[in-house]
Amino acid sequence: MLWFLRSLFSPSVTPMNIIWLRKKVLLQNLVYLQSLQPQSAIFPVLKSNAYGHGLKQITKMLSRTDVPYIAVDSYPEYVVVKKHSSLPILILWETLLENYKKFDHKNTTFCVYNIWTIRYLWRLGKKTKIHLFFNTGMNREGIQEDILPTLINELQSHPNLIIEWVLSHFFDADNMSNTTINHQIQTFKRMYYKILDAWFTPHRRHIGNSAAMFKITDDFFNAYRPWLALYGYNPLDIQDSLYKHGNNLLPVLSITSRVMSLQTVRPGEWVSYHHEYRPSDKETVATIPFWYAEGLARTASGKIFIKYRKTFFHQVGTICMNLSTYVVDDSVHIGDEIEIISDNPRAKNSMMNLAEQTGTIVYESLVKLDKGIRREIV
Repeated sequence: MLWFLRSLFSPSVTPMNIIWLRKKVLLQNLVYLQSLQPQSAIFPVLKSNAYGHGLKQITKMLSRTDVPYIAVDSYPEYVVVKKHSSLPILILWETLLENYKKFDHKNTTFCVYNIWTIRYLWRLGKKTKIHLFFNTGMNREGIQEDILPTLINELQSHPNLIIEWVLSHFFDADNMSNTTINHQIQTFKRMYYKILDAWFTPHRRHIGNSAAMFKITDDFFNAYRPWLALYGYNPLDIQDSLYKHGNNLLPVLSITSRVMSLQTVRPGEWVSYHHEYRPSDKETVATIPFWYAEGLARTASGKIFIKYRKTFFHQVGTICMNLSTYVVDDSVHIGDEIEIISDNPRAKNSMMNLAEQTGTIVYESLVKLDKGIRREIV
C-alpha cells in the first residue's frame, strides 16, 4: 500500500540524461587490484561522491564484498555509507571537533592529523580506533616528524584511543621516476619505528594510492587505498613501463542522453553562441540536454564526439549550460539515445579522452558530474 501511494504522488519519470554503472566491472577492477597486492588489504575510496559515480550506488555495489573499510571524506558521506552498508567506515579527513560525537565509534575509524583531535577524542571517553596520518613530504596535512614525540606522549596517557594503523599519502606516485616515492617511504618507516619504540602495535601501514598499487613491491606496506583505478582508469603515464598493467582496468561509468532537437542549418548560418561555427554546406544539427551544468567542461567546445549506434558525431559551436550541438546524419531522430561518455577506454568519447581534450585530468571530469543526474546500476 505504501509503495502504491508513493507511485501516485511521486510518479517515476524517465530522465533524458542517465549515468550507467556496471557493477560487474567495478567488482572485477577490485579483484584485479587485489591481485596486484595479494597480501594487502584494499580500502575502496568513495570520497567526492565516489568520484562522481554516486556514493549511494557504489556503496550498494560494494556492500557484499569483504573489504575491511569503505573510505570516505566526511560526516555527510559517512551517513550515506552507513545507511546502505554494514561495512566498517574509514574517515579519511578530519572534521570539526564537535562532530566526532555524532559518529558510531564502534563501526568507524578516524584518520587523525593533529594533537588537538587526539585530545578531543580522549575527552569523549569512547573507545576509538584511529589511524595516525604522517606528513612524509606532501606538506598538505599530517603529523610532522618533529612533533611525533609529543604526540606519542599524549597517546600513552589516553588508553581509550587505539592506534590501529598508520598512513600517509604519496604526492607524486604517478611520476615515472620513483625518487619521491622512495624518499616518502624512508620518512614513513622512520616515523613508524618511533611508534613501535613506544610500544604501540599498529597492524597495518598504508601509503599507496592507485598508482602506487602498480609500483610498490615493498611488503612493509600491507594496505592500499585505490581511488581512480577502482573506477577503471589507468593512473600511470602512457610512457611509464608499468602502464600496461592498467590495461586490465575497465571504466565503470558511461553516460547517455537523448536528442531533443534537430535543426537544418544552411551555408551562411551559424550554430550556438558567439557564431563560433558556420557550416559550408547544409547540415543537420542535433541538440542534447547535457553539458557544463551537468558537470562536463565548456572548453570541450569543438573538440569532442558523441556516439549514436556505431557512428561518432562531432560537436560544433559553443557548448551551452545545459545544451550541446552536433552535426549528424539522417539516421538520427528526436528522442534517440546518444552515448556521451563510453565505457570503452579507447573510444573517441571516453572520459579519459574528454579530459585530455579539455586540458584537465580525469579526476576533475568525474567529480564534477552533477549529483542530481540519475545513476542506474546495471
